[in-house]
Amino acid sequence: MLPRQAVLGYLLDPSGNKLDEALVTFFLAPHSYTGEDVVEFSLHGSPVLVTTLLDGLCSQGARLAEPGEFTLRAFLNQRMDLSQAEAVADIIESTTLYQVQVAARQRSGEMSRKLTPVKEHLMDAIVQLESAVEFVEEDLPVDTREVLALKLERICRELAGWVVSFRRGRIIRDGFRIAIIGRPNVGKSSLFNALLSRERSIVTEVPGTTRDLVSDCTHINGIPVHLVDTAGVRTSVDKVEQLGVGRSLQAMADADAILLVVDTSSPSAPEDEILKKQLEGLSCIVVMNKSDLAARWQTEEKTRYAGIWPWIEVSAKTGAQIDTLQTLILRHMFGEASASRDGILVTHLRHCQCLEAAQRDLESACRSLRDGLSEEFALFDLRRALQELGAITGETSVDDLLGAIFSRFCIGK
Repeated sequence: MLPRQAVLGYLLDPSGNKLDEALVTFFLAPHSYTGEDVVEFSLHGSPVLVTTLLDGLCSQGARLAEPGEFTLRAFLNQRMDLSQAEAVADIIESTTLYQVQVAARQRSGEMSRKLTPVKEHLMDAIVQLESAVEFVEEDLPVDTREVLALKLERICRELAGWVVSFRRGRIIRDGFRIAIIGRPNVGKSSLFNALLSRERSIVTEVPGTTRDLVSDCTHINGIPVHLVDTAGVRTSVDKVEQLGVGRSLQAMADADAILLVVDTSSPSAPEDEILKKQLEGLSCIVVMNKSDLAARWQTEEKTRYAGIWPWIEVSAKTGAQIDTLQTLILRHMFGEASASRDGILVTHLRHCQCLEAAQRDLESACRSLRDGLSEEFALFDLRRALQELGAITGETSVDDLLGAIFSRFCIGK
């Protein structure tokens, strides 16, 4: 069989009867996904056919792959680095096109390309300091301590920018959670449905219809969002409603952001003020709902009520300003960076922790240089920083780390 040439054959059952046609393709090492000899079978999409083929292969001595085994083999055979391997899992788990695009950039080796010049600068600094220690009598041309410290500070600032990008990268990779909070009958469920673009929560004129949490997922500009519609928060003697209010308060604590909904078509109620006080210190957007009706709140009252929080007038019933609210939500979560899709984006906590550790080591090396300490102190910190950066791409990985990373892959891939 020639490499990379599909051959048509037949899939047989244990008795030798033809079940279906199948394509078989052979990939010769190292030109395969794993860097090893690989054979791929292409079948029609029937679980029965797939099971029959796997059973037949296993009966001939093959075994089922472990989770992430193919990608692990690709990493061990240097077909990709560790950050690229993690990006494969991100692509598989993506639920939006934007998530796939971000993960694909990591899969293409973007992290490695960005880290390479940084590691080269650190190696250059290590060589200079090693030369100063080992060959002091040779009078080698070594940068002054201050010049070297300034170079390391520039690297620190670059790493700090990458660490900051993790807030946005984490949200893009994992999404965020929004709780819709308000007193009964202000239109929380209608807003929930409007953001989902479909009827999910029951909407009636009767206050207190929602007694429990109702949740669903959507996305805003490719960012996954987990929406939670909560029971109206008010004082009640109804035990079932009290349970719902308790769960609403818990949803407030668990949310990344809160939409505080008020009904501006009716006069403000004491419950609005009580609820606002309960939300002090949390991340909120005030949604002035029912803008399609005559307003009973003056502009000054709306501004006073919102305080330091952003606010917007919408009509959940007609859909007016819902698009603007979605934009406001992203700006609230990301800041001014919400519109930018350029530059490096750190999406994994492990990468962020490695960058933070390297940044601390570089800052310590700068202090040693400026304080006049022996070059060995700065060298220790620089080597450790280089090791932390190498851990991102797997140059300094350990078996336990690899096991933790690849265990979350789907079976096989």
